[in-house]
Amino acid sequence: MSTRQPFKRFVLLCLLALLPVFMLVALYVVKDPFHVVKPYQGRVYNPGDTIALTINWGHVTIESYKYFDPEGHFDSFIFGSSLSGYYRIKDWKPYLPADARPFHFNASRETLNGILNKLNYLTSRGVEIKNALIIMEDEMLRRKPLDSDVLFVQHPATAREVSWWYFHQLYFNAFRRPELVGYLLYPKALTQTVLDKGYATTDITNRIENINEGYYAWADSVIAVNPSEFFTPEHIAQYSLPLMELPCPPKVNSWVAAMLRDIAHVLKKQGTNYHIIIPPHYGYEAIDSQDLYILEDIFGENRVHDYSHDPELGSQLCHYYDDGHLIAQDCARLIDSAYHAVSLPSPYLKTNNR
Repeated sequence: MSTRQPFKRFVLLCLLALLPVFMLVALYVVKDPFHVVKPYQGRVYNPGDTIALTINWGHVTIESYKYFDPEGHFDSFIFGSSLSGYYRIKDWKPYLPADARPFHFNASRETLNGILNKLNYLTSRGVEIKNALIIMEDEMLRRKPLDSDVLFVQHPATAREVSWWYFHQLYFNAFRRPELVGYLLYPKALTQTVLDKGYATTDITNRIENINEGYYAWADSVIAVNPSEFFTPEHIAQYSLPLMELPCPPKVNSWVAAMLRDIAHVLKKQGTNYHIIIPPHYGYEAIDSQDLYILEDIFGENRVHDYSHDPELGSQLCHYYDDGHLIAQDCARLIDSAYHAVSLPSPYLKTNNR
């Protein structure tokens, strides 16, 4: 018997054994459920979408920037986590030069490391960062620099610590969950399953794609005219939280301080006109006084605007879309306050010596 026959049989058996893997890879590439395989083509959601798998908005931000910048030539950026998403560019533009070209450069659960990487990414591309608005919630001061969750892992183009191989390995491993594979093949049968497990969402925001801005058209219109239609008893009951004891403990250690100085160094080297807003959070996640002093010392007292201690914004749910995201109207008020150097009074500020 020829020795080639057993070898051919071995190869055939190997191919048959690997066929399910090839099919899984093909499904992943064709469906691209997390929007990380196919090139970004100017939009995230399709018209009429009512459900979508949860995606990494930090990745969308970089891909959106690369797609639109050749025409937009952006030079002004809003940095921060999802909390920064509703600080609308139309509300920021009145405080910028008339020729400014703003863009949202945010990421869900953003970290200080993520902001620094984005600043360095822009600098490496020769971008002149003329204006910057950084929404730096207190929680950001203690987030670990890198996140391996597929919703929050940094884009390999900005984070040298994240290789393309590692990045796609994370996503393919997440895709292999039976519920996700089943949903892509039989969406009607498994829609509720992926929603219940948090793999998908019906929270489909409206989008201004060329500036990477999401917004809630219906919610904003209702809140402006008849707030009680949005802030129903059911809505309030869903998000009601006990208020946290104030003041919160300090979070700025030596590593965090070094990261903050690196961010300030890039901004100052660029000659950026920047402002930092420390936003309120429902239930109070107010910044510690000593942490605030450190931020003021690093970035400049007139550049840091703390609204985390505001008693009304911290305790009333009618200022939030949910339990964390401030409504756009109030975000606009805070932008106005920051650029007019208005600070909100607090009994917790400046109680200790510097």
